[in-house]
Amino acid sequence: MMLSNSDSCHSTIAVDSRAIKTSLSVAQPKKSPVKAQRKVRFNECRHQYFADSRISVEDDDEGSTTTWYASTDYGQFRSNAQDVILGALALKDGRSFVSTIEHVYDQVCQLDYILEDADEMMNSELEQQINQLFLDNNIDLIGLESYVSFAIKKSWQQKRENIQDAVYDVQSEFELGLWEVGEVDEELRNSCQNFSQPACLFAQLVAKGQASV
Repeated sequence: MMLSNSDSCHSTIAVDSRAIKTSLSVAQPKKSPVKAQRKVRFNECRHQYFADSRISVEDDDEGSTTTWYASTDYGQFRSNAQDVILGALALKDGRSFVSTIEHVYDQVCQLDYILEDADEMMNSELEQQINQLFLDNNIDLIGLESYVSFAIKKSWQQKRENIQDAVYDVQSEFELGLWEVGEVDEELRNSCQNFSQPACLFAQLVAKGQASV
């Protein structure tokens, strides 16, 4: 670069063209494309509060009303449930309950076709079994069915993992362009139904047993 002065009150600058080419040849850092982020927002102005007059609340030490369970309450709930489970399993009726409920679960797992209503698989033997579930000393086990059977609990954990794998596979295929937007929901439903059906039918049968008490 050359700088020359003249009689005028300004300077004339001559720039070497090679310097321009050199400066223009420097690669500019590329900016990664910004992906659009999806957000869910709720209109808080539309929130409504409904007071339940049937609930009686007591004032705590600070004079305010408390309607939430504390951690100690949940600890007591778990302890009570554990006592019920251990007490039931120690009895002959409790062990019979486990055997029966596992047999019912095995029957829904053996289905190799799609079934939405458990009534369609009902037979005299199965009906007798579910009607006997919560008789005698087993009434306290309502809602604790999966906790008294390790086999059922293990099966549910495995099927939950199978559903997660199926969802991941479908989503990966969608990202590769193998599925159209309108086809993904149906494919997800079909892929997961084989793993979720046993729990759905089992819940229906157990509910029928509870209703017969």
